[in-house]
Amino acid sequence: MELDVKPFSQRRRVQPSELTGSWKVFEMSATPIYGEDNTTETTQGMPYVYLCTENLKKRSLPENPVYFGEEELLDMQDATVLWLPGGVTSYVDVNKDGTLCIGVGWYSDGGVNLVMERDYEADGKLKEVRSKSEMKRRWTNPPPM
Repeated sequence: MELDVKPFSQRRRVQPSELTGSWKVFEMSATPIYGEDNTTETTQGMPYVYLCTENLKKRSLPENPVYFGEEELLDMQDATVLWLPGGVTSYVDVNKDGTLCIGVGWYSDGGVNLVMERDYEADGKLKEVRSKSEMKRRWTNPPPM
């Protein structure tokens, strides 16, 4: 097996069209539980609520080539996406309630997209952390969406 040993800056950038289609998404999220006496500084003993989900998501390209987002996330219309070399994407979005979402993803040519996102409340407190493994669906008769 041959390894791609090119410098990272010279590797291919993922194209938005590669992230379209049906995806099986496995997501793990953690939400911190703040007590009344907690400040914005996190402590090692802070409790979290964990949630694991499995979803089918469909992404499509909009008419505007500058914009890329999931159909379910209409509030991500104003997200700023950096398409970096090596299949890496990075994005920032602020939704209507003031939640700041910072995310980074890595797309492999094998049809796997790994994503890590962090949401922060308007006061700077961590709201949620998400880790997603997205597999591009390759079936002969895709389900209706």
